[in-house]
This record gives sequence, structure tokens and C-alpha cells, in this order.
Amino acid sequence: MLVHRVRVKDSALEHQFQIIGTAHPVVEEMLVDTIDHFYLITGGLYRQQETSKIYSVHLDTKEGNNFQKGDQIYLNTVNLTEWIVTHELAHALDAAHSWQLSQQMKAYTGSGFLCKPLHYARPLWKFFWYRAGSPPPPCGIDKNFNSLEDFAETVTAFIFPEEAKKRAEARGYPYEKWGYTHFHDTPRGKFFKGMVAQEKQ
Repeated sequence: MLVHRVRVKDSALEHQFQIIGTAHPVVEEMLVDTIDHFYLITGGLYRQQETSKIYSVHLDTKEGNNFQKGDQIYLNTVNLTEWIVTHELAHALDAAHSWQLSQQMKAYTGSGFLCKPLHYARPLWKFFWYRAGSPPPPCGIDKNFNSLEDFAETVTAFIFPEEAKKRAEARGYPYEKWGYTHFHDTPRGKFFKGMVAQEKQ
């Protein structure tokens, strides 16, 4: 088991990532580098936490990528990218704040479901999909999109804005449609930029 430690900037807190399972050394290096890069940008958002965190990162080649209760992160090492790792770290960040960061962004952007029960009853009906108030969404919307995914994609798009722009265009949600050319200038980009800037003070 590989243990990677990250010191939260301007804090006595240290976060541990217990990496369980094996992967090619290049993949492990990418994982560690991505964690460090994530904390370089978002670390201030952890400073007000009272205790250090211990995350278990499970690597395999069969399961999907997801964040689960108990600070468990599951990553499939097949085609694993910085984008995927960052997305799951963003869920971990939201969870560390009792999922309130995604709720704050949901309120800020005026997003949500028109009728959540009908969405669950008819998940393929686009009319009832999650609505990205104050568009554009980071990289588009699908039937699995909700406030938690919206926040995770926002954080990831903020860190990788050029990749986000390409993904949005590929899905038919080009930023230019709403008068933007860069994710940082969109309502979601500004929201997260403000959140990070506030914690740096």
C-alpha cells in the first residue's frame, strides 16, 4: 500500500491518501501529481476543518470511478486520467463540507430539477433532466447530472478549463452559445473562483 500525505496549506492539517491496489508506475505518478495539484488550488477550502482526513483510494481494472461513504475513492486504472481523478477529489471536497458546497452553488446558479420524481420515473426524458440555471454547464448535461455532479464538474473544469471547453463543444454545449469563451468567466467559474479566493485571504 502506497501512502501519500498532503499538508493543507497554512494549516496543521495533513490529509492521507492510502492507495490500495497496484497500477503502472506512470499511473501512480499521475495520481499523486494530480492530488498535489488539486490541493494546490483547493487546499484553502480545507483549512477550517477540525480534523485531518484519511482517504482510501482503491485501484482496480474492473469497477467504475466513484466516491463512496467513509472517504472511499474507487478508480479504474484503465484509461485513468487527471480529469477523472480530479472529479472524484471534488466529490471528496464536497463531502468534507457535508455536501454544502454543491448546495451553495446550486442556489447561486438557480439550478435544479423541474420535478425530481418525474426525472427518476422517466430518466430518458430530457425535459425533466437537471437544469443548469445560469448556463453554461461545465461540460454539458446527461440523465445522470445533478447538483453533486454539477459541482464536481465545475471544480474539474476550473482546474482544466481548456479540456472542459473541448468537452462542452463535443457535447453540443459550447460556451460561446451563452457569450463566454473561457470557463473561468462563466457563472460557475466565477462562483468557484470566488470560493477559492475567499479562503486564501
